[in-house]
Amino acid sequence: MPLTARITAVAPSATLGITAQAKALKAQGVDVINLAGGEPDCDTPGHVKAAAITAIQEGFTKYTPTAGIPELRAAIASQLTAHLGVAYQPAEIVVTNGAKQALYNAMQALCQAGDEVLIPSPYWVSYPEMVKLAGATPVFVRTEPGEQFRVTPQAIERAITSHTTLLILNSPSNPTGAMLPRATLEAIAHVALAKGVFVISDEIYDQLAYDESHASIAAMSPAMRAQTLVINGVSKAYAMTGWRIGYAAGPQAVVDAMIKLQDHATSNASSISQRAALAALTGDQAPVQAMAQEFRTRRDLIVRELATVPRLTCVPPQGAFYCFCDIAGSGLRASEFASRLLTEAHVAVIPGEGFGWDSYIRLSFSVGRDALQEGVRRLRTFMGTLA
Repeated sequence: MPLTARITAVAPSATLGITAQAKALKAQGVDVINLAGGEPDCDTPGHVKAAAITAIQEGFTKYTPTAGIPELRAAIASQLTAHLGVAYQPAEIVVTNGAKQALYNAMQALCQAGDEVLIPSPYWVSYPEMVKLAGATPVFVRTEPGEQFRVTPQAIERAITSHTTLLILNSPSNPTGAMLPRATLEAIAHVALAKGVFVISDEIYDQLAYDESHASIAAMSPAMRAQTLVINGVSKAYAMTGWRIGYAAGPQAVVDAMIKLQDHATSNASSISQRAALAALTGDQAPVQAMAQEFRTRRDLIVRELATVPRLTCVPPQGAFYCFCDIAGSGLRASEFASRLLTEAHVAVIPGEGFGWDSYIRLSFSVGRDALQEGVRRLRTFMGTLA
């Protein structure tokens, strides 16, 4: 039976593909340094795991409302209000199976054939594919290394056409670690409001900001709050990637549309994971702060180490746990570079093609400091063999 055109047009995930190859080599006993990971390497906090165990013991294992249990929606609204300085009500929250589902549901609710969606480049690999699955057209807005990969309001305004309906922002960014300062967000908000462009603000790395405080475009004005959907979750901040709890917050009409879609797609997120997420949001925040401090230390370490690698340059990330490195000096395209680095030096990185840049690689510093230094040492040696 032939597959549909929409699914055959979807590109496979570059991040999941290289990670699978690295895991396969490890299973064969190869000493692989995995700098490809997109998740924290620390464990889920103990009180969060305890809450999940209690939920199981109490029999909290049935269906919940599609949008999430009321207590969790209320806790999310409370945390957003406190962190962003913008008031949200529980009815404006939908809990999803990871932030990825929140993004997918949002695209399905907001995009249709003929629409153009602006995506700053480099971009997370799934944004353009989700846009295409919704029938819309992704339009890439290039950022520059010399501007720390921060998209400018001028570039956004130039890219807007009569077909533009949506702008996706990701700050801190995957893959660059770039963060948009408040002044830039204010200027982008001015453009979005003037042109009537709705904004999806992916803030999944908001707790991992190193040089300045995270700010949300939803907080720029009441009008912008009404024209923004904030996406977040517990995966990165609480080391809960496998628990699959994300959420969206925004105008109730949009949230209700996403809930309606989720009614027919997956229903509720795991009841047990919802209880765990509730404990994460309302419990001790010290593990989050400790993890952020450790990642800040690792960021400084990897930036120093990468400076010793010949023919490689890197813009220091301001948040998240990634470095986006220019390997044009190697003479190889990113996919070939990553493949050879894995097979010859046993270091896994993500090639930049999936992010829209074919002369870059993404390195993750979500590994221990010793492994981080060893991985960069192998990278440095590998670059030497290409001289």
